[in-house]
Amino acid sequence: MHDYHAPALTSALVFLLVTTISAQDADAVRPPDPKPASKGKWKQLFNGKDLTGWKAKIVGYELGDNFANTFRVEDGVIKVVYDKGKYESFGGRFGHLFYESEFSNYRLRVEYRFVGEQVAGGPGWAFRNSGLMLHGQPAATMGKDQKFPASIEVQLLGGREKGKRTTANLCSPGTNVVMNGKLFKRHCTDSSSETYRGDQWVTLEVEVRDGAFKHIIDGKIVLEYTGAQLDERDGSAKRLIAAGHSKMLLRGTISLQSESHPCEFRKVEIMELPEAGWTDLLAGGDLSKHWHTKGNWVLGKDGVVKLTPRKGERGWSRFDAYLWLGGEYKDFECEFDYMVQKRGNSGFYLHVGDETNPVKKGIEVQIYESHAKGKSARLTDHDSGGIIPGIPPKKNAARPAGEWNRFRIRCRGGKLRVELNGELVNEMSLDHAKIKDRPAAGSIGFQDHSLPLALRRIRIRRL
Repeated sequence: MHDYHAPALTSALVFLLVTTISAQDADAVRPPDPKPASKGKWKQLFNGKDLTGWKAKIVGYELGDNFANTFRVEDGVIKVVYDKGKYESFGGRFGHLFYESEFSNYRLRVEYRFVGEQVAGGPGWAFRNSGLMLHGQPAATMGKDQKFPASIEVQLLGGREKGKRTTANLCSPGTNVVMNGKLFKRHCTDSSSETYRGDQWVTLEVEVRDGAFKHIIDGKIVLEYTGAQLDERDGSAKRLIAAGHSKMLLRGTISLQSESHPCEFRKVEIMELPEAGWTDLLAGGDLSKHWHTKGNWVLGKDGVVKLTPRKGERGWSRFDAYLWLGGEYKDFECEFDYMVQKRGNSGFYLHVGDETNPVKKGIEVQIYESHAKGKSARLTDHDSGGIIPGIPPKKNAARPAGEWNRFRIRCRGGKLRVELNGELVNEMSLDHAKIKDRPAAGSIGFQDHSLPLALRRIRIRRL
């Protein structure tokens, strides 16, 4: 993003740690904790081989069109490259490489460096400039010519041979933050860091929690703020809010920038952190800890639950083969990833008063391979995000067969809200004529439709 200093390059090891505070208590400030995490496991978002799990969005091109192979993997690193003959001039082709999942509270660790020369036509401020876009909007919601996702940017900068140029700065495309108890609207804000020069690899760690951040380099706080939120003055942010996106940024996408200077990322890994009130329904690797079923659901060592129908299993009325969560839930919030194959079909059940008859004694949020129908297709309650019986989703936000999708389903105060891949696709009152006869509380479960299904990152909290 825009830089207020003369462009420059960095050569020392940078260690950035961002911690956060509750967005509902913008004035509260916790003491810094620059120590590394003592608990949790690191998950590799970059496999070191290819861009599996990542998708490019470059200005002027559709999502997934990686123009000129700008983002590529060579020698075990993600490279941002501007080949001659393809990039005679940068031409404003700002790009972002999005990871497939959204995250809320986490540590993110990245190793990166700047290399080579800036491509012709790149802005002066973009010399040795890149960024990590955090709590960003879903890639699918970006306009074709939109330069930057609405997000919080942790700016990666390098220094020139001479002159001061801080790093670990904040930029805020389409967003605002709170500093010292006041809404802060400046686009880019310098940290108090030193200037780092050279072409060496830089290690960057970011910790994010509840929409608030601290930046720490070499154990020192160089910038802190809270209250990350969409900026209602910004066109992209306005459209997101109008579509039902929460103004406060408590979760979102992660993406790596392409801003006209070649750079490389050799490690991108994440450690998800627990949040108050949430229960990880797959923790410990034991499916029977929270779930019961007679179906062929297996939790693998990779944290993925796979449903593989047994030979001869047919239909969707084998209700004891569903994956049922123990306990009764009324007001709750549940999040999970799902993956279906071509023509895949399943469902998330809630408020089920009788597990032997969930179709008549519960409510279903449909899971289906809807992407193939296209954005303009007429949708029914049997498309992903539809509420059965009778309420179709507002839009087709499903990803293609074989890709991960994420649902966020919230039931509170007689209202049911369904988000798919960061987009609001359904919202209704539980006294709606088509479901008002259903129980007000009950079991939660996933449907066995005798078709393969994969689930991961399942969590729930009572409200």
